[in-house]
Amino acid sequence: MIHYFLHDMKLKYKFMITNLILVLVPTIVLFVFLYGRLSHIIEVNAIESEGAIVSQTASTLEATASQLVYVMDNITSSPFLSKAVYTPDIEGYLSDVKNSEEAREFYSSINAVIDHEFIKAVKIYIPTQKEDTDGYGESGVIEPITKVRGSHWHGIFAGSPQTVSLFCPRFYLTSYEAQTLGDMAYIRKFTNIANPEETCAYIAVYFSRQHLQNILHQNLTSMNSVYYIINSRDCIVGASSQVLAGTYFMSYDTIQQTIGDTQEFTMGRILDESLYMGYREIGQTDWRLVSVIPEDSVFTESQRVLFNTMYLYLFFAFLACSVALALSGSIARRLSKVVEKMNQYRDKMPVKFENNKDRDEIGQLVGNYNIMVDRINDLMEEQTKTAEQLKVSEVKALQAQINPHFLYNMLDMINWLAQSGQQEKVSIAVRTLSKFYKLTLSKKNITIPIGEELNHVSLYVMLQNMRFENKIEFLIDVPDEIMDYEIPKLVLQPIVENSILHGIFEKESKEGSIVIMAWTEGGDIVFTVSDTGIGIRPERLETILDGTEESEHGSNIGIYNTHMRLKYLYGEGYGLHFESRYGQGTEVQVRIPTVRRLT
Repeated sequence: MIHYFLHDMKLKYKFMITNLILVLVPTIVLFVFLYGRLSHIIEVNAIESEGAIVSQTASTLEATASQLVYVMDNITSSPFLSKAVYTPDIEGYLSDVKNSEEAREFYSSINAVIDHEFIKAVKIYIPTQKEDTDGYGESGVIEPITKVRGSHWHGIFAGSPQTVSLFCPRFYLTSYEAQTLGDMAYIRKFTNIANPEETCAYIAVYFSRQHLQNILHQNLTSMNSVYYIINSRDCIVGASSQVLAGTYFMSYDTIQQTIGDTQEFTMGRILDESLYMGYREIGQTDWRLVSVIPEDSVFTESQRVLFNTMYLYLFFAFLACSVALALSGSIARRLSKVVEKMNQYRDKMPVKFENNKDRDEIGQLVGNYNIMVDRINDLMEEQTKTAEQLKVSEVKALQAQINPHFLYNMLDMINWLAQSGQQEKVSIAVRTLSKFYKLTLSKKNITIPIGEELNHVSLYVMLQNMRFENKIEFLIDVPDEIMDYEIPKLVLQPIVENSILHGIFEKESKEGSIVIMAWTEGGDIVFTVSDTGIGIRPERLETILDGTEESEHGSNIGIYNTHMRLKYLYGEGYGLHFESRYGQGTEVQVRIPTVRRLT
């Protein structure tokens, strides 16, 4: 039966049986063996998503608090208010200047921050027995402290002299404040600089509690979960659900003990119920945002997602199986026709092929395929040889394009030395250049040991220093153990040439240093050529390796050709990579494979 299924059964029936197996087996395995694992993964993802939402909610709340602090800072930094706190009698001062231009500007700036949506009102309470505040101007900003002396927040300030500012929930306020001004407030104590022991004023920015409620509600992901904000005095500032906040209430100090000092959700129990709990500190306040999610809610959600996914999978699996069965007959018929056509030409091909005993369409196709493979292998082998010859020719052509460019620069330098009458340096330069080309042309191979390439670069820098009075500091830091590995000829020299001509000599001082370093990295050797030249502007970095970049000294053909040579020889993963900061220098990374030179 196995042999019949694998070798003799028609493709139409193979397709049908295979599709049924592919549909049924994964489905059964998924439900029986992976149900628990998938549920756990979904739960973990749900908790991670909830953690991200909590962080986003905390950031929004922190931005809200920052807005209130910003408004308060603008008020307290007002020159008008600063003058008032330097006055021993702030009440008299405010009465005297009530009609001044400075007072009107101050009150106008306060009214400008009141949007009646979030910030409802701003009040300055001063210590006075007067009930009538008309004597301080018509803005209504100044109020006597007697109006709020019975408030909870005033008692906190009076009982805690070290308290400077306070975010107040609704019940900290008097009924007058909550009903008329706003149901939450940010209050700051203002000390009389003339008498530091005396509080001269309280500045209160009243805002809407509904704004906080909206922030908590809009990010709520489950009806059974809850967000609530608690302050350091164990007061609930706001909650997405007052009932659930009371049910899962934790005191300010207990939160950190229960959940821990972590950004992750942790498991805990409240009232014998398993819960996921997390919290975030709200900057610039004494608030903590607490998030509590019942474990059953997360588990139910994970089950719902899992079953929905499975239903969707089964639907598409059934659809795919139906379509596959409908198409299998057509596929088998067309394959049969292909085999029939191939059989007509099989005997005309003189190439031998392995015997094939399979009798189905695929078996016949394999027999004919073996014949074509033999023919293709011959063609590919011939093509490979041709491609290798072409690659070597292209590399040699690119290398030949570099050599005249380098020779032109050297002859130009020698000509300059000769015109300057420096005959001894001309002799040294000619001998050095002769040695350079003797090393370059001494062998027919397109690669040389790394040690010889570094010697080439040293000779080049020596020639340049002869012309420019040793203004180039040159350092090679390459381990001895990689000196015998292979590198294509003239890879490092064009880079050093570019560093000198377009980097160091572009500086006003015409001085700088070049450092060559190398190390092994996996199966590759990595070189870095660093200079302290003028650097490369960001817009030029994008074009320097595509052959289109132009500079004041002509095109960077040497750099482009070097990059292309490495790609021709070793593939797309190799070549040059530039990093530069304009005004500070450039670093070129050269990556080649590790190839030890045969002796």
